[in-house]
Amino acid sequence: MGVDFDTLAATFNQWAQNYVYLETSEWCGIDGKSIKGTVQDYKSEYQNFVSIVSVFAGKKGLVLGMDKLENKKGSEITTVQNLIAVLDIKGAVFSLDALHCQKKLAS
Repeated sequence: MGVDFDTLAATFNQWAQNYVYLETSEWCGIDGKSIKGTVQDYKSEYQNFVSIVSVFAGKKGLVLGMDKLENKKGSEITTVQNLIAVLDIKGAVFSLDALHCQKKLAS
């Protein structure tokens, strides 16, 4: 409560980049999880809520980075792409939800 998430995420991501080193072809899972207390319009079919999207290095058991997503202001696809770019992850193998299996993302 009262913590500026953007500052926390930027600080955490910078720390993780200096602390967690990936080996070539290391597997990373990327997923978003909604925060229960952030749901708005609970009875509506089109609810608004905040999710935390994180990159997890399975072999090391550590989170490499995270970002937030407000579903009515962005998409998980864009958030994941930006997170991978910002973290400058290269040579890793990513495991993602089926949502990310789209032809236009393959290039």
